Amino acid sequence: MQKQINKAVEILTKGGVIIFPTETVYGIGCAYDDQKAIDRIYEIKKRPKDKPLQILVADKKQLDELVAEIPKEARELIDKNWPGPVTIIVAASRGGTIGIRMPDHPIVLQIIKELGKPLAATSANISGEPAPTSVDEIKIQADLIIDGGSCKFKKASQIIDFTKKPPQKIR
Repeated sequence: MQKQINKAVEILTKGGVIIFPTETVYGIGCAYDDQKAIDRIYEIKKRPKDKPLQILVADKKQLDELVAEIPKEARELIDKNWPGPVTIIVAASRGGTIGIRMPDHPIVLQIIKELGKPLAATSANISGEPAPTSVDEIKIQADLIIDGGSCKFKKASQIIDFTKKPPQKIR
């Protein structure tokens, strides 16, 4: 698997897009700061531009670099559930809001660690269609597809918006 991880990091470093397993569903992603690759994900998925991608981090240091502040309730949720299937929406350090998650899957965590920066990601499906939970269900293309077997939870992560008072569960 290390060869696949190395290949993924090489592709991401060069502006590519990969499909990878998580504990929830298969994701499609790129380096979070690569706008061309992000645009390509929207194209591949036929995703509306007003639906932001989430950011996947490998550790709390990456989280802290991306957010303005983490409300106490969000920090408690992170401490109990990360890595895991919970996405939080908080104020971004560059303004606006950001949806962040630390996935609980060794392959994607290793890719993020070795890349040295977060991934911009979403489910690896055509927008509006069911998200794939195994490689056989993937109907879109990317520069690399990593087979990590069947996803543990087989459903997308919970999303909780901490920019609202009280926090709102979106999914």
